[in-house]
Amino acid sequence: MEDDLVLLFSPTLADLYLEQGYVEKAIEIYEHLCKKEGEKEIYARRLEYLKKYAGKRASTIRDLMKRIW
Repeated sequence: MEDDLVLLFSPTLADLYLEQGYVEKAIEIYEHLCKKEGEKEIYARRLEYLKKYAGKRASTIRDLMKRIW
């Protein structure tokens, strides 16, 4: 993503992408947040789950969000 967009990266933006089915974009944002925030535990945990469940059905993603958010 462009450098200007990186300034907008937040957990909220990642969640919005995830809710819309853009798992890879959510993963990209959480990867950036992990680097920026020094592997903050909650970001690292969410990133781990997202990578594990990337490519799953939308209903699976919604279930995942309920469990880890």
